[in-house]
Amino acid sequence: MYDGKQVIRFENKFKAKDLGGLGIELVKRKGTGNYDKDRTKFNTSYVPLSKTTLQEQVYSKLKENEIYYNDSKNVNLLNGAIVTSGKEFFTSLGMNFIDSGRKVQKGKNKGKPILVPDIKSENDIPEKVKQFFDDSYIFLENLVGKENIVYAEVHYDEDTPHMHFYFLPVVDKVKRKVFETDENGKILYREGIDKNGNTKMVPIQKKDEKGKNVYNIETGKFLNCDHFWKQLGGKASFAKIQDDFNDYITKKGFNLDRGNIGGNAHHITKNEKIVMDLQEQIDDMKKELQKNQKLNNIELDTNKEFKDIETNDILNPVKRKIVGYKDEDINKLIEYSKSTGKENSKNKNIIRKKDSLINDLNLEINLLQSENAKLKDGRGIKERDTIIEEQKVKINSLSNLIKQKDKIIESLEDKIDKLQESFEKFKNKMYNLCDKFCKAISHLVGKHDIEEDEIDYDMFEYHADNIIHKYEKKEIDKDDFCL
Repeated sequence: MYDGKQVIRFENKFKAKDLGGLGIELVKRKGTGNYDKDRTKFNTSYVPLSKTTLQEQVYSKLKENEIYYNDSKNVNLLNGAIVTSGKEFFTSLGMNFIDSGRKVQKGKNKGKPILVPDIKSENDIPEKVKQFFDDSYIFLENLVGKENIVYAEVHYDEDTPHMHFYFLPVVDKVKRKVFETDENGKILYREGIDKNGNTKMVPIQKKDEKGKNVYNIETGKFLNCDHFWKQLGGKASFAKIQDDFNDYITKKGFNLDRGNIGGNAHHITKNEKIVMDLQEQIDDMKKELQKNQKLNNIELDTNKEFKDIETNDILNPVKRKIVGYKDEDINKLIEYSKSTGKENSKNKNIIRKKDSLINDLNLEINLLQSENAKLKDGRGIKERDTIIEEQKVKINSLSNLIKQKDKIIESLEDKIDKLQESFEKFKNKMYNLCDKFCKAISHLVGKHDIEEDEIDYDMFEYHADNIIHKYEKKEIDKDDFCL
């Protein structure tokens, strides 16, 4: 039995424009969270914000550590991690929680009270809780390198204790493209087309004897988010970190559930959580709508019965046949009869509603009994295992498709490179032919000593037009003579 669920979530897309708002939330405690300023003073810093802003601290760290980085606005400057668990885990470590006075607004726990840490002094934070965050910090420090940590702090002033950990994704080597150069070492360019269909000059990448692109490996300190996560395992890196952390924290004496071992599911984002909560509300509303539709149909049937009773003239012929009674008394009898009919309909309405509710409860009971039976005879586990196997097959299939796609892309890249080389050869040949044509024209017009760098293409186009016109005119005159 576990004491709680393991939560270690990574975010790797903080750009320059994101640092301002993030810094305000972390340090000034302003944002979307439920911050209790009375508990803010108990927040614990491992690496505090020593500069005026988070953005300033990031660029200062890059400069101090002499880290090479691209200053484009789309570069991922900062990565982050959040470490926490559920309240049941922190309770098992000795932390007390109290009712905040707020209630859950949506989801399956809607209406339940929201509990928050009961901290009025430093002594209210159990040593085991502090130790959990100390150990978690050491794990992350070893993962990214102490010198690359920008900010790390445990927050006790929100609904659940958690640690924010932000770092620079630094690598010690990068693979860079090698480009063709002229005899002076200047990079050669060719004409290319960008994604918008516009013509632009692009550097020509160098090829080896097999026609493959040539790369150089550079060593040093480089800010490179893609390379950082590739070195940790690429797409499987997040799952591996979850496994490593669970193994590490378990050895430290904390009993946390790793979750879907072997899976590569990412932690849901805030927007995804909102969508899931909304979907849950929609499902609840659909169930409520179905129940209300049943009750509404019963109510409609009852109202119809009432209307039939009011408009029913079945007693009027009898009224004419009753002798010796006043019309007033007879009308009272008729009204009494109608009233009795309505009362009967009301009772039938109540019975129908109760029958509907009983049917719904019976369906729920049958469903629970069915699930219970599955658990008892192992069918539930078998069904889960079947789903897992199906997912594995899908993952393997997707993996194969990705490999096939990568091969196709690589083949297409080779073809594109070959086409570009052919085009370059064709273009150079055309340039050579053009120069030869220009020299031939120069001889025709009497200029025999022209050099290649003296060619005036506009002038030769003018001479070419004259020559063409001259010989075409002779052909026309010849045709006229034949006529």
